Amino acid sequence: MRLSTILKYAAASLLSNKLRSLLTMLGLIIGIASVILLVGIGQGANQSVRQKMDTLGGDILTASVYTENPNDGLKAADLGEIKKLSGVQALAPFKVLSAKAYFEKNTSKRSVLAGTDDQYLELRNLKLQSGRNLSIIDLEERSKVCVIGANIALDLFHTTQVKGNSLKLGGDEYKIVGILEPQGESLGVNADNLILVPLTTSRYFDLGDDVGSFYVKAESQEQINGVKSALSAYLTIKKGLSPAVYSVSSQDEMLNAGEDISGSLSQLLAGIAGISLIVGGIGVMNVMLVSVSERVREIGIRKALGTKRRDILAQFLAEALAMSLLGGAFGVGAGIAAGFLSTLLGFQFVIPAVMVPVAFGASTLIGLAFGIFPACRASNLNPIEALRR
Repeated sequence: MRLSTILKYAAASLLSNKLRSLLTMLGLIIGIASVILLVGIGQGANQSVRQKMDTLGGDILTASVYTENPNDGLKAADLGEIKKLSGVQALAPFKVLSAKAYFEKNTSKRSVLAGTDDQYLELRNLKLQSGRNLSIIDLEERSKVCVIGANIALDLFHTTQVKGNSLKLGGDEYKIVGILEPQGESLGVNADNLILVPLTTSRYFDLGDDVGSFYVKAESQEQINGVKSALSAYLTIKKGLSPAVYSVSSQDEMLNAGEDISGSLSQLLAGIAGISLIVGGIGVMNVMLVSVSERVREIGIRKALGTKRRDILAQFLAEALAMSLLGGAFGVGAGIAAGFLSTLLGFQFVIPAVMVPVAFGASTLIGLAFGIFPACRASNLNPIEALRR
């Protein structure tokens, strides 16, 4: 029997039971769409993390010291010594402080108050929407000035045009000298929620002179590992700190850690979604067995008229394969459509190009694996016994 004839019989059989064929394919459609959607969201999350890391730059190190006693932490003098380490181009401290930010009756509950210097914006790749940055003079004179993020301006003043206004921090007035461009979250800190004051002014909020975290910019990306080793050696040998109480991490390390977590989660979710593919395959086999039972007399007549066993086998296998491939095609389309819809909910979706051929490959394997048994059963029917039914 010609291939065209086999496909013609297979198509006629599927079209004669449209609803049953559609419901059979539904399991495969859901399974493949789920895999496409979850893998695409996982890849989108990785891409989002990489984009945010790229904004920081590949020549930046993030360092933090976790000591219970502030006297054991890093001081401003230590930061001066770190700046002199080989390969270090710039350094910016970041000391988180505690004080409520308010203006008249308005209070910002999401503010992150931090003491830093004039290098912070450059190292974090933050830009000013208006006004100026903190200056060396602000640091020397312990000026009560601040640079704020867009969310803080909106919370307190309901506008971002607030240059020259003042807000209150811990009961004292601080003049707003600059407003940051909206950027969102990066490395666990939302720039839109920041209130930056001179590091020297932080003593008004915290009597300790320790610095919890700081950013280090290497002279080039090629020197980042050397700077990291020199910084770790300084903290361990010069300051006598145990590696357990400090961390020094580069962009690539944080990126790889994020991708490993996201990749593992995507694989887990894709594996769970893949279970529905097996369920869909069982549905294909079940429907094909029912089809064989309903067409026993037809099979008997065709065998009596000389149709070969391999032709019967090929016909029923073609029906199973057609359902699986159609389910795969609709599943890929549904998965991509659901992915684009997920972007409306705030997810970042990337079409997983590798998964499209994988999905069709999985559909083909499911059609062959779960269709072979019903096809063999149909081809092995005894024509005499089939005609008696």
